[in-house]
Amino acid sequence: MKTRFIPVLALVLALVMGAAFAQKTLTIVRPSDPVALDPQLETTAPGSWVYTQILEPLVSVNQDMEVVPRLATSWEFIDATRLRFTLREGVTFHDGTPFNADAVKYTWDRATNNDPPGRWRSLASAVEGVEVVDEYTVDMVAKAEFGPLLLTAAMPFTGIVSPAAVEALGSDAFTRAPVGTGPFKFVEWRANDRIILEANDDYWRGRPALDQVIFRTVPEEGARMLSLRTGEADMVLLPTPSDLPELEANPDFIVEGAPGVGIFYLAFNLDRPSVADVRVRQAVAHAIDRQLIVDAILEGGGVLAKSVIGEPVFGFKDMQLLERYPYDPERAVELLEEAGYTRGSDGFMRDADGNVLTLDALPSNGRSLKDREIAETLQEFLRQVGIAMNLDFFEWATTFTLMRGETLEYDLNSFTWFTTTADADYTMYSNYVSTELPPSSWNRWRYANADVDEWLKAARASLDPAERAELYGKVQDQLAVDLPAIPLYGSYEVAVLSADVTGFVAHPIQYILDLFPVDKE
Repeated sequence: MKTRFIPVLALVLALVMGAAFAQKTLTIVRPSDPVALDPQLETTAPGSWVYTQILEPLVSVNQDMEVVPRLATSWEFIDATRLRFTLREGVTFHDGTPFNADAVKYTWDRATNNDPPGRWRSLASAVEGVEVVDEYTVDMVAKAEFGPLLLTAAMPFTGIVSPAAVEALGSDAFTRAPVGTGPFKFVEWRANDRIILEANDDYWRGRPALDQVIFRTVPEEGARMLSLRTGEADMVLLPTPSDLPELEANPDFIVEGAPGVGIFYLAFNLDRPSVADVRVRQAVAHAIDRQLIVDAILEGGGVLAKSVIGEPVFGFKDMQLLERYPYDPERAVELLEEAGYTRGSDGFMRDADGNVLTLDALPSNGRSLKDREIAETLQEFLRQVGIAMNLDFFEWATTFTLMRGETLEYDLNSFTWFTTTADADYTMYSNYVSTELPPSSWNRWRYANADVDEWLKAARASLDPAERAELYGKVQDQLAVDLPAIPLYGSYEVAVLSADVTGFVAHPIQYILDLFPVDKE
């Protein structure tokens, strides 16, 4: 009996110990792979979801849109153009090297002085640079008075990199294996399959509860949702909206959401003759039933956009788009005829030479909620008023690269833009000032209006919130007239989780995925 009892006891103990020390792995599925894992090359959510676990900025914005400390413990304005940060002491990068003021300066210099500069540089163009005061103090210096200077430092793209790792790996290798101070460390990236992170045992806030995080790339919407239901995944980002009511009622799952700061656009390339006439752009606006897109396609996953920036953003003003451009196909046809087109017997609009009005489009595909379905719906809306629309679908990395090119061989593109600082300057300046052109900045529509340039530069320089809000209101009124882009819907940031996942709170800024407090029972 004794010889039989000992193996059984040992087995029981092994099972108990194994359960006690079972690895806690959180598997997250999302539709697209990152462009890179380094903000130097990647400023969209597929990359940011991952590298914000690895790299940390000086300050961040919490779910209540309040600035909170990260690698800086405090900050103060020395004068109107100089913001001083006191840095956290005793923090080390994942490679064991110390975090200090030199690392902060290195990170900002790397984005500013490289040729080409970092992708996020244009979003921080008001910043002259970072100066080291002492080992744990830095000054962020603006070129001139700049209202949202502190919020610029809160951008998730400004996570501090390990200078030693960048120099040892080289920039190309670092973009695929970043080293920072965050709660998780990079382990492996299998392109278009998975990215694996592991807990940072020496994290300054304490070791995270999770041992491992796996980001899976699953382009097919149905397959993502199935992986959650079968237990292969613990969290789905950009879930199917129509599934949400049933999942909310199911105790096996948690639906976590927050109103977002993203706007999904249909954007015009004003360098292209086919859309250079504002009457053509206005006709496109009248041809689209935006409310139908929100109700029938998004099904609660978004809200009707009222402006080029979201309602939670400082400087928001309702552009009265429904009043200006109600769904009216007949008015769309009238505008096209005013622009010189004639509707042929085949139903398509033709120019004086008999050429069909054809718009080539570069839509995002798998980057934003229902983006492919929306593109195909837009194609049908335009067909009904006599406009042919060609759709070129690519993987997100290819689409992003084409959108960011010095030239864009497309009349239309669709894209979600997130105001990650919750301040209008972040979106307005880089997107609508005439000189802020790709690839160094984000004016993808090649829009130019001298008044808008003046208003945005004045708003950036002002420290008076009321004055800034008034100027941003003027800009939005003008954009409603010039119509370089049609805002379609505003984001609602939703994640669906297995019920055994605790501690996750959705963030209004899609780029920020806070996994440090997350646990798995």
